[in-house]
Amino acid sequence: MQAKTDKQKSDLAVSSGLTGEEDQQLMLLIANGNKNAFTVLATRYLNQIIQFACRYVGSRTEAEDVAQETLIRLWKHAVSWQPQGYSLRSWLYRITYNLCIDEIRKRKPVSELKYDSQAVAKEQPDSEVYGQQKDVIVKTALNELPERQRTAINLCVYQALSNQEAADTMGVTVEALESLLARGRRKLRKDLRNKTE
Repeated sequence: MQAKTDKQKSDLAVSSGLTGEEDQQLMLLIANGNKNAFTVLATRYLNQIIQFACRYVGSRTEAEDVAQETLIRLWKHAVSWQPQGYSLRSWLYRITYNLCIDEIRKRKPVSELKYDSQAVAKEQPDSEVYGQQKDVIVKTALNELPERQRTAINLCVYQALSNQEAADTMGVTVEALESLLARGRRKLRKDLRNKTE
């Protein structure tokens, strides 16, 4: 009877949002079917997962689909999940990354997106047009990087993962990750110089 009382207390703590539970503790609760713990983790990571996926699949709708599948896998595999020296966040990004790559591989080749600066200029002030043009140039340059370099930059710069978390996500050593970052940044700088000259 005492165990049930403790479970009820943990359910209440998780649902109230006043808990200091770590991800690992929440995963243990999820493994026992605790939907409130799942809601806490899903809320904590959903936007980050969508942003990360969006950089690969290009559309918010597809990114949301990838995020949903990531969270479904979190629920299904909570019982077998073990920290094994890396964080839950790294594990979730790895699932998201793999799902994005699968999604990209399913696609048929499409022609490159054309940016119509004249159409945008009619609707927006010059400063907004410049900002959007700059965003398109950076996004294009990032997409032209080799996949692993792009992933390293996305994880460390845009998702703000530590080098260790990014390395865990990619399944490489920290040294290999740092090498990917250095090569990716060099290529990115070179490509951006060429595109803006």
